[in-house]
Amino acid sequence: MAGKQLSIGLLGCGTVGRGLMELMDKNRALIRDRSGVDLQVSQILVRDLKKERPGVDNALLTTRPEKVIENGCDMVVELVGGLEPARSFIHRALTGRKHVVTANKALLAADGFSLRRAAALQNVRFGFEASVCGGIPIVRALRSGLVGNEIHSLSGILNGTCNYILTRMADDGVEFTDALREAQVKGFAEADPTLDIDGHDAAQKLKILAELAFNGRLETKDIPVEGIGTVTAEDVRFAREIGCVIRQVATAEVLDGALSLRVETVLLPHDHQLAAVRDENNAVLVRGDAVGEMLFSGKGAGSLPSASAVLSDIVEIAKHNGGFSPPAERSIQTIKPDLSSRHYVRLQVEEPSAIGAITTILERNGITVRRAGAIWAKTPQGRNHVKILTQACLQSVSEKTFTEISALDMVIGKGVVLRVAQ
Repeated sequence: MAGKQLSIGLLGCGTVGRGLMELMDKNRALIRDRSGVDLQVSQILVRDLKKERPGVDNALLTTRPEKVIENGCDMVVELVGGLEPARSFIHRALTGRKHVVTANKALLAADGFSLRRAAALQNVRFGFEASVCGGIPIVRALRSGLVGNEIHSLSGILNGTCNYILTRMADDGVEFTDALREAQVKGFAEADPTLDIDGHDAAQKLKILAELAFNGRLETKDIPVEGIGTVTAEDVRFAREIGCVIRQVATAEVLDGALSLRVETVLLPHDHQLAAVRDENNAVLVRGDAVGEMLFSGKGAGSLPSASAVLSDIVEIAKHNGGFSPPAERSIQTIKPDLSSRHYVRLQVEEPSAIGAITTILERNGITVRRAGAIWAKTPQGRNHVKILTQACLQSVSEKTFTEISALDMVIGKGVVLRVAQ
């Protein structure tokens, strides 16, 4: 059965680009039968024409972006990555009134609001499903599927690298550096994993989702970020003892009429819906006024999951004429709430007897100790630690108190303070 012809100009043929070509070649008939769309790639931008690309027709390759963008194609798919020249390529395509699909998380976090607006003003569509959570259709859910809902909150495990590391630490009892090394060997972590483990990758993705869910513009600086680099195997064991797992969670929620945003390393009770998300998988928990809670989960990265998300945008755009309405030209008011939570604390100390002075300061500041213990060093090179689980207290009180504790001569460094989520 002949379908509607759609000509695609592809910018970039790296991991996701090759995955996209593989999917389109393998499932072309299936896509045509299901959607009525026959996809054809007209030109592919690459850096090196001589590089081997199995399954890709070399006749389609070019090093000249204008031959991809201005060759009469119906849609431009940007898979170059980074801010420039990807931003310029996309603006050039939109100015030419071409639909655009991208998987560029960094660009979306930096300039997604204005790109969405530029596309809407040109009455063309701008798809970016693959920019967040790989093959999970969370962007489309927020953009259209849940359009009739007022979103109260969204929270999720948005970084597969961190989740893989924390899962391995829990399952295998290994330290952070060993779990990170394994993640790098298996391709789940970059050679330089800083963006992931420091929490900034999750913050970029949270910004993209929150601007969609709450219909406005946000600044990355409005998102407090906490990484996982200080977590040890001892912390993971303690979390298990109290019925929790440690996860990096990104959250956007409406509180007192403003939006609270944060990326934090937290202890999640085993019955929390995100606690069961393991390895490199991602998940997003959305709360809306009509649907209640909805959990979206699946593979968060990789060539085929991301290519699947890109392909879903291509087909969705091909089936519809015209663009989306421009996003509201407003800044979203944000707030840093003073959350009340239990806290897990681990401090390195000169002597385990320091637990007495530490608990005295806690009690003086109105923080009740629910559980406390000291770990003696087993060798002269080892370290003494104090571990404490508090009852619920305000975040402002805990921050002030642990700043005071860190100033004690017997306490070495700042220690680790992790919130225990509800």
